[in-house]
Amino acid sequence: MELARTLKILWHRRRLVALGAFVAFLAAILSVYSVSLAPPSLTSRTNVFATASTQLLVDAPDSAFADLANDLTPLETRASVFARFLASPASLELIAREAKVPVESIEAEGPYDMNLPVIQQEPTAGARSSQLIGEGALYRLRFENNPVLPIVSVFAQAPTEAEAMALANAAPKALSTYIGSIQSNQQTPDDRRVVIRKLGKATGGVVNQGVNLQIAMLVFFIVFGAWCMLLIPAQTIARGWRESQLYGDAGAADARFGKGKQGEHERVR
Repeated sequence: MELARTLKILWHRRRLVALGAFVAFLAAILSVYSVSLAPPSLTSRTNVFATASTQLLVDAPDSAFADLANDLTPLETRASVFARFLASPASLELIAREAKVPVESIEAEGPYDMNLPVIQQEPTAGARSSQLIGEGALYRLRFENNPVLPIVSVFAQAPTEAEAMALANAAPKALSTYIGSIQSNQQTPDDRRVVIRKLGKATGGVVNQGVNLQIAMLVFFIVFGAWCMLLIPAQTIARGWRESQLYGDAGAADARFGKGKQGEHERVR
């Protein structure tokens, strides 16, 4: 009975229900798109993004991994330094140029020193403020190094899978270019040069694929459901208002009728 009564009320107010569906549709669009009026355009929000990762090896010209006589300690130290350098502005310029993305749209962070106490590993208030600002960046990079191996891991995030993979692949190339330019300027002998080897191509994929559609549908049903729920009390209030007016008019008529009867009795007397 209640369901039938509710559907009947909504059917009688079907024009308002249709208006509610339109409002819910607009809310769903605005939940996943940014609207610009000048010029008119719809820009998808960054609810969907892609990630990619790769690794680079800090090695010697004659690979230290292939010779038991070589000591890896100097390479491990350099890997730690390079992981921090990759997050620097100079490195980001090279990475942005290689990946063909705006450098101002990249936010990067280097690895934490695992030997430090936890309180020193946590970012300061100023650093955390910068991180919060960077969380809205289109492109993000994070670098980590293995403390016992001369390996640096690169993690990239971008709006599309192709851009994320390009960003991750650009880091080893940028580091190799920078180190190579220093070695050439200093005329470092070939047998003493550091070699940056990329350990395979970047791999990755899209994260939260289809989330925009899910968000839009959720917003639509919430707004449309709330609109319909408001229509039912409005119908009840309007009906009560009309009934109160009818009762008020009927009471006033009865009062006038009663006064008329009383006047007739007085005339008879």
